This record gives sequence, C-alpha cells and structure tokens, in this order.
Amino acid sequence: MSNSDPANALAEQAAEDVLQDELVSLRAQVAQLTAAGHELISTQTRMQSLLHRATDAIIQFEADGTVSSFNSAAERVFDYAEIEMMHQKATQLFDLPEAFRDNVPGYLLAYARKTREQYEQPLVGLRRDGSKVLLEVSVAEIASQDLVLFDDFSDAASASDAGYEAFLCILRDVTERKRIDEELRRHREELEQLVDEQTREIRNAKDEAERANQAKSEFLANMSHELRTPMHAILSYSEFGQKKLTSAKPEKLGQYFDRIHTAGGRLLEMINDLLDLAKAEAGRQIYDIRDNDLDAMLRAVLTEYEGIAEKRKLSLRYVPGIEDQHADFDPEKLGQVVRNLLSNALKFSPEGGVIEIATSDVDLVSGDAVHVPGVEFCVRDQGAGVPDEELDTIFDKFVQSSRNRKGAGGTGLGLAISREVVHAHKGTITASNNADGGACFRVRIPRNPPPPTT
Repeated sequence: MSNSDPANALAEQAAEDVLQDELVSLRAQVAQLTAAGHELISTQTRMQSLLHRATDAIIQFEADGTVSSFNSAAERVFDYAEIEMMHQKATQLFDLPEAFRDNVPGYLLAYARKTREQYEQPLVGLRRDGSKVLLEVSVAEIASQDLVLFDDFSDAASASDAGYEAFLCILRDVTERKRIDEELRRHREELEQLVDEQTREIRNAKDEAERANQAKSEFLANMSHELRTPMHAILSYSEFGQKKLTSAKPEKLGQYFDRIHTAGGRLLEMINDLLDLAKAEAGRQIYDIRDNDLDAMLRAVLTEYEGIAEKRKLSLRYVPGIEDQHADFDPEKLGQVVRNLLSNALKFSPEGGVIEIATSDVDLVSGDAVHVPGVEFCVRDQGAGVPDEELDTIFDKFVQSSRNRKGAGGTGLGLAISREVVHAHKGTITASNNADGGACFRVRIPRNPPPPTT
C-alpha cells in the first residue's frame, strides 16, 4: 500500500490541477459572459433610448401580431400609452379591411409595398379621440434566421430552431406635410386661375382696344365724309351765287341761299353733336332738371317730324299709356334723345311703315335695390331691326350699327349722346328687336331723380 500512495497522490494532484484549470476557464467564461451581458444590456439600453427618441412612430410586432414595442413617437401620434398597447393586437389604430381584420402587421406590410400610391394616398391612422392622422409606412420583416436566442443553459440555439418572426413598422406622420401640399396645390391652382383670368382680361382689353380703334377709324372716315358733304354744298352754291349774282333771277339766288342754309344747319348739327358728347363725357354738360310734362314734350317733337314723315310716306303714332306723365327732366336734353331716336326710326323704316311712341309707368331699381317709381317711353319702327350682337355696342361712341354703314348716313354719335343724357337723369336706355320686325328703343327715367353731377 505504501508503494501505491505516491501514485494516488500524483493522480489526485493531477485531477486537482485539471479541475483548477477548468475552474479558471469557467471563471473566465463567466467573466466574458458577464461582460457580454453588460455590453448587451448597454447596447439594448442605447437602442431603447434611440427607439424612444426617434421622431417617427416605431412599432414592433411579434409573429402572432401582438405589439412588443411602442415608442414615444407612436404614443404621440396615436395618443395611446405604450403600456396600453403592449401584447395587444393594436387593431384600434387603423381602419382595417375585412381581409386584415386581426392582422395589423400584415396590413401595414401590404400597404408599405404600394410605394407610388403612398405618396398620393397616405395611410389613415386613428387616434384615441377618433381623429385621423395621415401616415407613410415602412415595414422591415425580421426573419427567423436573423435572430439568435439563448436557452436557460446559455447555449447558443439557432433562430431556425425557434421558428421566430417579427415585424418592425416605421410610421411617419405626414398630416402637416399633406396639409401644406394641399395648400400649395390650392394656391397653385388659384394662381393659375388668376393668371388665366388676367390673361383673358388682357386679351379682352386688347381686343376691345382694337375694336375701339377700328370703330374710331371708321367714325373718322365717316365723319370726314359727313363734314365734307355739307361743306362742299356751301362752297359750291356760294360760288354759283357769286358767278350769277348779276345774271341770275332772285328766285334762283334764293334757292342757292336755301341750300347753303340747309347745309350749314347740317354742319352745325354735327359740330354740336361732337361738342355735346365731349362735354357729357367730361362731366361739363349742364342740365336743367325740373318738373315737366313728358306728354307735352313728346307731342312737340312728334309735330316737328310730321313733315319729314309725310314726305317719306311714313305714319307717326303716339300711344300715351298713363294719365300723369309729369316727371323731373331737362326737356331740351331729353327732347334731343327723342329726336335722335325718331331720326333713326325715320331713316330705317320702309315706305308705308308706322313709327310709334308709347309711354307707361315703370318701377326702377336703384343701386341699393330700392324700387323707385318712373316713366318709360318706347320708340318702335318697322325697319330691319338691329343685329343681336350689336344691341349693346350701338350706344358706344364711334360705333355705328352695320345697318347704318350700308348707306343710311349719319355720324353715329346720336345714340352715344342719348345714353349720356339718359344716364345723367339716372335712367336707362336699351335696344331690342320687335317680334314682328323692327327695332324698339326703350328709355326709362325716375320721376324724381337726384340732381346730376355737373
């Protein structure tokens, strides 16, 4: 036995040394694992800090669709606390279609794949109070092979053995951005509309200026002819008179003077028209508006034109439609309007036609929508009428109706002057065509207008 004791001692010592080495190795491994654990905890802490400091909402779902992480941004976006959402399905956060009724991560994953549609139609999230929030979605699938789990004995086990899956969903609140985009889109459309309107206005103004310039050119050409005709007559007959002063009979010389007088009257009439229009447009026309009898004024003007109407084989008809035709007006200026309208009617009526002046009571509407009692007189003829597209423009200065440009003569100032006079009486003058042919010019004035600006 004594010989074996040293051998046993050696064996025991060797075993003790092995155990000691293993203990040292185990202590080193424990130290390494402890350090790795601390590092893992530190890393996890940093990751959690980053997760909760992220500006985008980040939600992690487990394979069964329950929430395993719900960061601070998600709390702000949806107004739910993390503790309320942990291990829940989170179905209250979205208006889920039937196909994804209990599968929020699947719904988000399907939506995230619609890259183009997301920008045009963001995902709609639901806050606690039911209000909606617009979201952009990005989903990362964490597959089983990407995970490493540790068992209770700290042995490494592959994720494939565990069969684990997870989803990391990042949701960005784009509500404000979409509001700004929509505001920019609306402003852009309004700007485009404004540019279109201004372009259209500029184009219309240009067309109007061109039409006015054309009308002015036509007016000047016509006016030069109208002025030249009576002037030529005056010069011609005065020259005849000078040459035949000693040889012609007094009756012949009298005819020359009559024609000179007629031509001079026509020339004076045109000059007066030009001056009247200029004064009216400059606001320098003086009106003597006072109580007058419209019936008496109309009858007096009709009497003046009876001879001309008879010579042209036309009939003048007066149809008073009201008993009291008293109103405040300037008889000279308003009489000029009647003369202008009658002259046009005589000019354009066919032989055997009837020209009618009729009066009636009317209600006028002032600028503040107050009804004002007024009177109206209409001058109707049986001519060709006025082209519909010219019913408004014939009252503009330098503008003549196409029916007047076909040889009827005249300066085209009469209706422009008439409009100025009627407007000075706070009234209206309009043109229309009769159903049975001919034109109708309608003048309406209030019975008691305010004084015009002189």
